[in-house]
Amino acid sequence: MKKILFLSAILLSASSVCFSAPLSTMNKSATSAALTDKTITTISAATLNRKIISDSFTGYFGKDGKMKGTFANKPADSPQTDQGTWKINSDGKVCVTWEHWNDGKQYCVVFYKLNNALLIVNAANNDFESLVLN
Repeated sequence: MKKILFLSAILLSASSVCFSAPLSTMNKSATSAALTDKTITTISAATLNRKIISDSFTGYFGKDGKMKGTFANKPADSPQTDQGTWKINSDGKVCVTWEHWNDGKQYCVVFYKLNNALLIVNAANNDFESLVLN
C-alpha cells in the first residue's frame, strides 16, 4: 500500500511539473493574427456588463477597426447584438467600445494562447472573461 501511495505521489508531482507552464499574454502581432478579419465564438460562458452569463458570444473583428457581436440567446436587459470599435494597444491589450453593451464604455482584455484555446481575461482586474476553443 505504501508503494502505491509513493508511486501516486511521484506521478502527481511529475504531472504538476509537466503541465505547469507559465501563461503570458499574446503580443500585438500574435493578437492581430488571431483576431483581425476573423470571427470568434466563445464557450457558453461570457461576461456582459461585468457579470458572467451562461451564453455564447460570437464576434467579428473587422480590418477597419469595426466590430459586430452577438449572443446566442438574448441577455436580460441588453440587446442580443451590438456593434462598436476595437483596437489592439502596443502591449497586446484588445480594447473594445460597444454602442450599447458595457454602457458604451471602453473596456480592455488580454488574450492568452493555450494549446487548444484562447483565454480572455479582463485587463483591469484579471477577471475571467471567456474562452475560445480552437
